[in-house]
Amino acid sequence: MKIVKGWFYIGDIPFTVPHNYSNIDVLGYYPIANQYYDLEVKFRSAFSLTNDGETIGYLVDQFEKYREQAEEKLREFIGRRKTIKVVATTKKMVVKFEAKRSEMEASFHRKMKALKYRSELWYFDDMIPELVGRVEVKGRYNTQLLQTIRMLKLYESKA
Repeated sequence: MKIVKGWFYIGDIPFTVPHNYSNIDVLGYYPIANQYYDLEVKFRSAFSLTNDGETIGYLVDQFEKYREQAEEKLREFIGRRKTIKVVATTKKMVVKFEAKRSEMEASFHRKMKALKYRSELWYFDDMIPELVGRVEVKGRYNTQLLQTIRMLKLYESKA
């Protein structure tokens, strides 16, 4: 979000839910549009989003089930501003077969819209190459991930 999009972000914002806890994986802020994004990261999950749409429905149901608690926590950071709910995942987690992806995406957005969410799906399959492309071999980076990408690019350039 910082390197590619130029956004600010906060990660792992915990909040309590009945008999457990949950968290906002990432709260992103796009300053040019004055827009906030509530990101749910689904990369390693106990379930896949790939079956007949029921699991994607379950995910939407989970958003709705804990909406009040999540929005209460978000208000501590952004007041009553609205967010766009983003699921960041892999294309394969949404559906194994490319031909069905647009159907699953449409199902997700319909369910989210019915509950009055603004939503987006972001894919690591697209984001990672874009991030790698932005990292310069001679750059200076302050995270382990960016330093690792830089070192791998340096190694690759000398091979």
